[in-house]
Amino acid sequence: MGGTGATVPDLEPPMNQSSSTTPPKKSGLLLRVLSALVMLPVAVFIILYGGIVYGLFVALLMVLILYEWNGICEGRAFNAAFVLQSVFGLLLVYSLYYVVYFPPYIYLAPLVLLVAACLYFRIKLYFALLGMLYALLPALSLMVLRQNSDGWIVLWMMIIVWSMDTGAYFAGKNIGGPKMAPRISPNKTWAGLVGGAIMAVILGLGSAYYFNLGGNMAVIALVAGLLAIWSQIGDLAESALKRHFNVKDSGAIIPGHGGIMDRVDGVVFAAPAVVIFLYLLGRYQ
Repeated sequence: MGGTGATVPDLEPPMNQSSSTTPPKKSGLLLRVLSALVMLPVAVFIILYGGIVYGLFVALLMVLILYEWNGICEGRAFNAAFVLQSVFGLLLVYSLYYVVYFPPYIYLAPLVLLVAACLYFRIKLYFALLGMLYALLPALSLMVLRQNSDGWIVLWMMIIVWSMDTGAYFAGKNIGGPKMAPRISPNKTWAGLVGGAIMAVILGLGSAYYFNLGGNMAVIALVAGLLAIWSQIGDLAESALKRHFNVKDSGAIIPGHGGIMDRVDGVVFAAPAVVIFLYLLGRYQ
């Protein structure tokens, strides 16, 4: 959901081009903005509405991440690993949403079959397990966050991720300067990181006050800044995966934005971090 389009995406050049490629045409940028304007209110509605709509959306998001992950790592998205990863993930989401727990062997079966399928079909087992973790941790975290609040915490986290991406894009584009990780993401700069973090702190403080989340403003500012930077590490991690497999975009499901993974890479890292932080504060038991 963090990739619901509130931001202008990281425009990475194709693998066989240098980082000096020309900026996208205005028509391409316009398509991205229009997609964002459509997806943003939908995401906000789902987050605040909650219930089965939210649960189904999180489950769909998880399945789409697994689909794109297998497409990147295996070159074929729909395979045995994807099916078994999805079954295991949906079992966990269902159990968490309805607070229903199955016997251990029900959860163990798809994991054992996943290992067997990877060995039989020569699917990369390491990446299959890593992909399951990559999709399941944020999905379960988003479920926990929504079940323990009225949605404002989730929306606050999304605002931080969105503002970090947007601020980093415009600061990096207008200020430029040294690159953060040129081999992984050639367009990301240190100026972008600082600019995005500043924007995330400002909007994080403003939204926390508006949502009446409570807490010390200095602590909220610190958490917002750290969370924003952590979400950018998630962005770099997804970029590193694509570079490893020589893939430009994770998919093409969102007009002008690429794939789901390209839009939620920050949330993948941010959501579990927020759950851990709230647990340490004693908010969750």
